[in-house]
Order: sequence, then C-alpha cells, then structure tokens
Amino acid sequence: MYVRSVGAGSAEGGLDAANILKPALARGSLRCIGATTLDEYRKHVESDPAFARRFQSVLVEEPGEAEVVSWLRGLAPRYQQHHGVRFTEGALRAAATCAAR
Repeated sequence: MYVRSVGAGSAEGGLDAANILKPALARGSLRCIGATTLDEYRKHVESDPAFARRFQSVLVEEPGEAEVVSWLRGLAPRYQQHHGVRFTEGALRAAATCAAR
C-alpha cells in the first residue's frame, strides 16, 4: 500500500491515517510506503512514536533541473513511440524548468 500523505486526516481526537494503519502494521499484515513532507512528518509522524517506529525514514532530496532533463531523455523514447510524438531537447528542458517551480 502507498499512502501519499501519512498525516492525512489528523485532527484532535479524530481518526487519522496513523490510527487506522497502526494495528495492521503492528501485526505485520500490511506493508506500506508512506510519503510526506518534512514538516508533515515532524507534525504527524514524529509526534506519534508508536507510528514512527513502524516506518524507516528515507529522505529523498528534490532533483535538480539537469538531473530531471537526464531522466526525461531516458524516458522520452518510450513516450514518443507510444504516443506517436517527438519531444525536442527544448521541450524536455522546458518541462524540467516548469516542474522546478
């Protein structure tokens, strides 16, 4: 299972993702990848040690534009073939620039 925002639904006294997932994670009946921002992690995950210890943190830095362009160059041939289009180098660079905003 992939949970995009592990702090989702957090509210005072409310049922949030952590309280829904903890029993299954503790039993080992659920494998889960959670994604969140550093601020949300600190607010919702670190503040719940029982929930936090059921995950291993992996900090993923945002890639730079040059790295994104490199990835797009590698992916472009498959998308070009599938969609019957061509991507220019300028289009790949523009996509990376727009994504960085």
